[in-house]
Amino acid sequence: SVLQQAGRNPSQKTINKYWTSQTSSLNFDDFCAILKKEKPATKNELLEAFGKIDADKAGYISHDELCKILTTRGEKMTWEEVTSITKQADFNCNGKLDYNKFCELYLSTREQCCRAARARLEIDPRLRQQHLGNQTETVPEGIPVPTPSPRGCRKHH
Repeated sequence: SVLQQAGRNPSQKTINKYWTSQTSSLNFDDFCAILKKEKPATKNELLEAFGKIDADKAGYISHDELCKILTTRGEKMTWEEVTSITKQADFNCNGKLDYNKFCELYLSTREQCCRAARARLEIDPRLRQQHLGNQTETVPEGIPVPTPSPRGCRKHH
């Protein structure tokens, strides 16, 4: 979940690489090291992935086709999650996903989230001291910080 907030979309395999049975917590520096290793997808990579689905290279994917892929392959999404995406991303209201515009929306949203997170860190440097784990940690001033386990999180695109 924290990696997703930082603009990454890790697979369970990637999460397992960093969060093993011996891992009890990660500190901020560990998190930053992971972010440096796990780069976010570029626009070209996203367009290439969509292009593999778009057989006739029209620049669009039908909502039904997108739903079929996202609910049956990889880390499967629910019908409701896919519907939420298609409602927000049907720019022409024609039942098709303009994936070039969708990629632009995704990348700008990701950048906005990253800027907001950086701003929060600058405002409250205590956030840098938090540990990311499955126990509630306490920062020096005694403020309890809930830290969810990465297990059981859903991907939201």
